[in-house]
Amino acid sequence: MGLQDETARPDGRKDPAVDRIGRRWPAYAGVVPWALLVLGIVMDLATPKEVSGGPLIVLACVASGVIMSFRATLRLVLVAFLAELLTGFWESGTAWAQQFVDLAYVVVAGALGLDLNRLVIRYGRRITEVRTVAESVQLALLPEPPVRLAGYDIAASYRAAQTEARIGGDLYAVHDSPWGLRVLIGDVRGKGMGAVSTVALLLGAFREAAEDVPTLEALGARLDRRLTREAPGLGEELEIEGFTTAVLAEFPHGGELVRLLNFGHPGPYLVAGGHVRELDAEVPNLPLGMSGFGQEVSPHQEFAFPPGSSLLLVTDGVTESRNPQGVFFDPVLGLEGMSCSSAKAAVNSLLARVDAWTGGVSTDDRAVLAVAH
Repeated sequence: MGLQDETARPDGRKDPAVDRIGRRWPAYAGVVPWALLVLGIVMDLATPKEVSGGPLIVLACVASGVIMSFRATLRLVLVAFLAELLTGFWESGTAWAQQFVDLAYVVVAGALGLDLNRLVIRYGRRITEVRTVAESVQLALLPEPPVRLAGYDIAASYRAAQTEARIGGDLYAVHDSPWGLRVLIGDVRGKGMGAVSTVALLLGAFREAAEDVPTLEALGARLDRRLTREAPGLGEELEIEGFTTAVLAEFPHGGELVRLLNFGHPGPYLVAGGHVRELDAEVPNLPLGMSGFGQEVSPHQEFAFPPGSSLLLVTDGVTESRNPQGVFFDPVLGLEGMSCSSAKAAVNSLLARVDAWTGGVSTDDRAVLAVAH
């Protein structure tokens, strides 16, 4: 009566696709088809012959195909057929024609339940294939950053809101340039292949420009021009309303400061000595891709970044996370007292506190990048 598929793969392991399908149902769901079957049999035996439990037995056969494994469904269908056959003999006053029809209903419902089970398993396998391809694309676009680069400890995490969608519009990148460690985190407006194409475009432009231009302002201008120039090829939605919020950060070699340039993105969070401070822009710039509105780019800001500090750069999937009462998560309060022994510890602690706040429910992608000194 298990909920997971028992079909093994060629290597002998169970197909993970149906593990995911089965986990949609709570543990007690596997009891429901059997309860319906027992109730239908009891109605047949304990009530006048004018009252039939056949509909409940038929429902049990169909429901088992959606909820239970193939073998468990087959067992239930066989039990239902035998029960219908025996109750027909028990109720001696029932016409043979009616008994035959009742048995035919069970056979048809059982065949339907088994076929539904096969469709569910096939769907699960296709989802697994899609997830595998999506995860490969994500790793190609957003590989794990080096654990140590330019003297800084680095860690990152990307979580999609939907389990079936492993990639979206959040992005991050790090690059050790002649002017220091440079970091990008951003959020592309929209979803789908247009957003993924934009992510690939911006990451490529960042890695190229981070090595060539001496200032964050020039780096931001290069990204904006590239996005504006390529927008017509990214889909109608991105061409008309496409933009990307982003933060550029630079950690000079041998220095104890960080330079930040914000393009309409949530500000990073500086964690030092157990205290948290949001490094929001005094005058935020328009998002990338909106330079046509003519606003002058505000210069970058500098903040102290002494040893023992960590900088957490996040997307709005973190700052707009809500608890069951609809209250937004505030990283300044939520991260107070957090230990920053490493960048990885800072990322894990942030995500754990967000999950505790939301009860594990996510409605948007979450990207987090941490740099620890």
